[in-house]
Amino acid sequence: MADNLPPEYGPQDEELPLLPLEETPPPPASAICGTAMLLVVFTLLITTVAFAGLYLRESARLPRWPKPSISPLGKYAKAGVAADNEYCSEIGRNALLHGGNAVDAAIAALFCIGVMDTHSAGLGGGHFMTIYNATTQKCTVIDAREVAPKAATEDMYKGKWNESWRAIAVPGELHGMWTEFEKFGSGKITWKNLIKPTIELLEEGFPTSHALAKALATRAEYIASESTMKAFINPKTGQVYRAGEQITTRTKLMNTLRRLANTTDPLQEFYKGAMAQEMASEFQRYGGILTKEDFASYQSLVVPSSDVIYTNLRNGRVICGPPPPSASAVTQAILSVMDGYKYNMKKADDISLLYHHFIESSKFASLITEEAHSDDYYGGSFLTPPQDHGTTHISVIDSQGNAVAVTSTINL
Repeated sequence: MADNLPPEYGPQDEELPLLPLEETPPPPASAICGTAMLLVVFTLLITTVAFAGLYLRESARLPRWPKPSISPLGKYAKAGVAADNEYCSEIGRNALLHGGNAVDAAIAALFCIGVMDTHSAGLGGGHFMTIYNATTQKCTVIDAREVAPKAATEDMYKGKWNESWRAIAVPGELHGMWTEFEKFGSGKITWKNLIKPTIELLEEGFPTSHALAKALATRAEYIASESTMKAFINPKTGQVYRAGEQITTRTKLMNTLRRLANTTDPLQEFYKGAMAQEMASEFQRYGGILTKEDFASYQSLVVPSSDVIYTNLRNGRVICGPPPPSASAVTQAILSVMDGYKYNMKKADDISLLYHHFIESSKFASLITEEAHSDDYYGGSFLTPPQDHGTTHISVIDSQGNAVAVTSTINL
């Protein structure tokens, strides 16, 4: 037993010299049994003490992790910003500190996420933003999701629907952000200053997040073969960036954001001007079907409060969210069912019951997606791509009680 212990448990027992053989009469049987029993008990005692010491010593070396919080709420003094990346949460927070409101902070954080977690969101994607006005106590939704190019066909998305230049839809991200800034921003912080922190990240370089590194590793072979994605290859290693490695190669995106920050009309620049022409030409060169006309015809939609979906809960709280094709209706259906029950989150049985109700509610609510799509879903000229995957979410509450929930995606 002692031979298996590490050195820190003390010196090993010294080997005793062999006793000389002597012819002595054998002890009586009762003495042998008593000695054997004593030896067994002593051995068990030593073994127990050794294992206990090993356990206690190892336990003392382990970190003392706090128990998971059962509270669904974070507590903040005046406001809060929550993004998938801490850099982006800080950028959103700084927008609030410079006089911006929840919408300004969400836009600033969204630009950042497009860089830090570029596999989830960015200028090439789109989003839904739900804005709660604390004064009117009403919600407004901006639908800035992508739309299919006019040349899209019924069978073009079969197979590798999320690869190649044909898989790219007309992006709505920027159109939505500018619409939100113009209509719902505070007016106390400039468009340029919302983008500037993200430009500085690109100028100085930024660490690869674990989420981005995982996404790059998953598609490493494709990235290496695609000439337009060389910015994701670390020039020092010749491989895709790994977690923690500093990214300094995204100069094209940096220059794009500079152009958008310095123009007085970013929609004109991106959707109708020189930038739109550059992108359309690149799509044509690489076999895509997006045209300058596709960019020029794009419009994000402001959904009025009367068309927003609301659900009243027993505790007096109200949920609001976008109509289809957003999944807000599904989420609210799940919460509405579960609102009919009470759970004691300190009891294991109640926690298990909550998960059971959630799973069953989700099964029934998912059927809504087959019957509650927007009108243009039915009888369309092309098939809807499979379920989205690459997605991010940002939540903001400012000091005035205004709130924003924005979900952005590039569908990877």
